[in-house]
Amino acid sequence: MKRYLLLLGFPILLHLAVSPAAAANAFQRYEKVIWINQHKQVGAAYENGKKLFEFPVITGDDETTTNPGIYPVKLKDADYYSKKYDTAMPYSLFFDLKEMKAIHGGEVPPPAERVNWATHGCVHVEDPYIERLFDWAEVGKTVVVIQGWRDED
Repeated sequence: MKRYLLLLGFPILLHLAVSPAAAANAFQRYEKVIWINQHKQVGAAYENGKKLFEFPVITGDDETTTNPGIYPVKLKDADYYSKKYDTAMPYSLFFDLKEMKAIHGGEVPPPAERVNWATHGCVHVEDPYIERLFDWAEVGKTVVVIQGWRDED
């Protein structure tokens, strides 16, 4: 099974901003992986190395970055409200508690409009995908892999 996961993930690993060994380890250590490709502004949910579904995202830009890396989901909150930004963050899957960065419900504009949009470092996902991710992800058992940096859309 591990060999299958490595072969499946190898093309993806070539484009990773984090080390290939670390990314391979994410697929080996965790049954559930949420992969965020910032260059393409797309995410995907994987279980046991198999892609379950793909979804559009919007991430931070060079001023308010969504830093590449591998982050376990640390907290789930269906009704989180950010006092700092005075905004609702429904279905939050927190991957960085220090900066309070999460994958959460939020508007994702069409590709032609994305160049004018950015988050404050979180990852926005629209319905119905965010609800599905929220229900599927498990604290400590799901990992978020954020690949690359966002460039001009």
